[in-house]
Amino acid sequence: MTVPVPDRVRAAYVVLTERPLDRVDDLPLPDEGLLRLRGTSEAVLEQVRARPARLLVSGTYAPADARRETGRLRAEALALADAHDGLVLDLQVPRVVQPQARPGAVTQWFAFDVDPTRPDDVATHGLEAFGLPEVRLVGVDDARRPMFDAVAVGLVSRLLAEWPAHDPVGPAAVTLRDIAEGYAEPDAASTTSERRVALLIDYAEDAHELVVELADDPATALFA
Repeated sequence: MTVPVPDRVRAAYVVLTERPLDRVDDLPLPDEGLLRLRGTSEAVLEQVRARPARLLVSGTYAPADARRETGRLRAEALALADAHDGLVLDLQVPRVVQPQARPGAVTQWFAFDVDPTRPDDVATHGLEAFGLPEVRLVGVDDARRPMFDAVAVGLVSRLLAEWPAHDPVGPAAVTLRDIAEGYAEPDAASTTSERRVALLIDYAEDAHELVVELADDPATALFA
């Protein structure tokens, strides 16, 4: 089944400051429990509470322009926050945006979703901002979860580079270079290894997810 491409997608950030900026937007913030789930520490939550003024920075784009325009919007929000001792919340994930040591990393666009009822899956949350379904890797070996996380990062890197021109459903592969580019490794461009893990991607229409099965063991196909 072909993945539907939306006409427009939306990105939204909130700049939190101690004092109001040009305007104050009266909008609710994500629940603190959800922010904790997405990796926000108690120390950062204290900083959120200490900055009650809210300014929304948002935009809508065609999916083909979403990565570039969302990056521009994010940079605008971070610049405002930096100038006013503020913080930025990404409302799509949601989570507090942290300064990126490697700004090109695709992990800045999504978080790994934790579902205790599906412990054998690795799932993403946040790709809706690009018009993509979320990704769910099934049949994950929990003892080697970091390997499957790396495969997910490599796949998201590939999807964002090819979407929406290329429909993702069908046989695919993730290479070591895809993973290096996903994490924005400094030597990613020079990664020449032919190592790859084969995948089969299906689209679950009811859940609006890309369900991914690995045909190879990443421990031997990629990381041996």
